[in-house]
Amino acid sequence: MLGLVTLFALLAGSLSAAEKLKIVASFLPMYAHTKSIVGELAEVQMLIGSDAEPHDYQFKPSDVKKIAAADLFVINGAGLEEWLGDLLKKAGGKKLRVVDTSAGIELLDNAEAFFTGSAADEEEEEHEHGEKNPHVWLDPVLARRQVQNILAALTASDPKNAAAYKKNADTYLEKLHELDESFRLALTVKFEKRLVTFHDAFPYLAKRYGFVYLGCITQFPGQDPKPRDLQALVQAINKHGVKVIFAENGYSPKLLEEVARQTGAKAGVLDTLEIGAPSADAYLVRMRKNLAALGKVWKK
Repeated sequence: MLGLVTLFALLAGSLSAAEKLKIVASFLPMYAHTKSIVGELAEVQMLIGSDAEPHDYQFKPSDVKKIAAADLFVINGAGLEEWLGDLLKKAGGKKLRVVDTSAGIELLDNAEAFFTGSAADEEEEEHEHGEKNPHVWLDPVLARRQVQNILAALTASDPKNAAAYKKNADTYLEKLHELDESFRLALTVKFEKRLVTFHDAFPYLAKRYGFVYLGCITQFPGQDPKPRDLQALVQAINKHGVKVIFAENGYSPKLLEEVARQTGAKAGVLDTLEIGAPSADAYLVRMRKNLAALGKVWKK
């Protein structure tokens, strides 16, 4: 795992008073956290466009130029940005610091698949992150740790603005604390919450707030299910007493609706925050939408 701050080479002198730190953030949550800390004191760009996701990203020549010109590259880490090594080699930055925001976070093992479909008939290889799950940002408490890691890197790289970064970070950390409190208050209702999703993104959220996480449906919605697979999925949902199933934001809801129709389970949509336009408040706004989605389907 990359350390908190991986130094590609020694910084070539401190920044002048007029020069702003140049930062690239890998994808939306990393951008939101970083922008909330730096405000207008540094330049922040999001590497991955608003219509792409970070797992299997294919970087472009323009991305290489962004990284080559940057002082800091803020990433989630934990194996999410598997393309990172190739991008850094291409960029060849002499003063680049890579900020691994997952440093110091205890990673969870990837959960067992709730349903995989007909493995013998499946030709498409499933994407795997390895043994550990990288989706730490979807736990607001761990997001606070990521923000603290970013702040440490900013303070080391741009000490003249350290006090302002600290002030902004404290404000943002308080908002993340309030978000965590909102989740705790809304989701501590005394009834069983069995969680099945179409993406393996939510084990940290589940652990934090006491969900019974049964796993993810690995085959769908990457391809349309064969009739026997759809029937087997319905049987598995009924067997485990699953009352709610969640699709990922951005996917067609047709399969979800059909499974819900055949099982009687409620259907919901959760947002992984992997895709979207950059903004400083994006993390807070969209995580609150996730909270609303959870509360809606689990409401008695």
